[in-house]
Order: sequence, then structure tokens, then C-alpha cells
Amino acid sequence: MIKNLLFDMGGVIFQQDTPEAVRRFRQAGLDPEKYMGEYGQKEFFLEVETGQIDASAFCSRMAEATGRDSVSYEEARYCWLGFIRSVEQQRLECLAELRKSYHLCLLTNTNPFIMDYMRSPESSTTGIPVAQYFDSLFCSHEMQLYKPHPDFFHFALTTDGMKAEECVFIDDSLKNVRAAESVGIRGLHVEQNADWRPALAELLA
Repeated sequence: MIKNLLFDMGGVIFQQDTPEAVRRFRQAGLDPEKYMGEYGQKEFFLEVETGQIDASAFCSRMAEATGRDSVSYEEARYCWLGFIRSVEQQRLECLAELRKSYHLCLLTNTNPFIMDYMRSPESSTTGIPVAQYFDSLFCSHEMQLYKPHPDFFHFALTTDGMKAEECVFIDDSLKNVRAAESVGIRGLHVEQNADWRPALAELLA
């Protein structure tokens, strides 16, 4: 029996726009290809998403990489938020409805800039922060763990007292879905930015 629904964030909860993020970082003076991957980051981009450095240190490293004296938190945040095209209200309404019957968790490789936004009223058209649609948040930079490492999923299961066989994990990365399945969680792979609601409804029926 499924009791817990575990969601990835980028490309699942919000519509992801990687080209816009690339444009913003390039405009700031960085070569994005050096630091950004389709489903994960590299170098100091990875370090901020695994909690090895904080937001302030990221800004310092970004300034160093661009040959500038400084980069503000606001500028770095603006670049990171380029990944977020939109958060569709219909998906949030679906989460609210699902939460009446299931325990909802967010399992995401992310960073303090994006989560600052997701915890703020500006992240949705209703003024309710996206983060508040979930019972628990498992964020790579806070856990110092990164999908697809199996320990990411073990940590979430242990922290919330969930049984793997009672969970479904929804992600647009097949590698992450396979990792969840390796620890006994049922996986649902969806295409990036696709509407996952019909497939999830069918699985839960």
C-alpha cells in the first residue's frame, strides 16, 4: 500500500528552463558548460548543492571565476532562478489534494538560492510558498547528500520513518529513479516538464 509520495523538484514541481539559467550565468561572466550538467552540477556549483560551501562562499567563488571583485547574493540568486520557468498552479493544487491522503516529501538536489525562493511567498501565484505543500523537505545542500547516491534515499526513509515499499518516487532523471528503486522504492520516471499527474493517478489507482 502506497502511503508516501516523494517528488523531485526541477522539471517536476517547477517547469525547468536550463537555457535561461545558462544565459544568466553567461551574462554574469561565467562559462556555464564548465559548471552545469543536465541533472547535476560540477565544481563549486556542485559544492554549494552538496553543502560543502554556503551561499556566501558560492558568491566569492563566482566572483573569482568571473574575475570580479564581488558578486552579490541577489545576483547569484537571479542566475540560479533562471532555472525556474514557472510553477504551475494546477500542480500545486494536485499536491494539496494528494496531501489529504498521502505523506508528501520533496527530495531534491538543490542549493540555498533556489530553496530561499521556494520557501518564500513569491514562489507561487497564491502567496503560499511551494515548500509548504510538502510534509518534509530533503535538500541536498542541507543533508550534504546528492542523488543518485542511495544514502540520500535511506536518509529520507529513516528520518520520516517511511517503509521503502510504501513509497513512490517521481523524478525526470532516470538515474535517480533507478537509485530509488535500488533501495526498494517504487519509481515513476517522467519526462522533464511533462504533466506527471495522469501517470501518478494511474499508478495509485
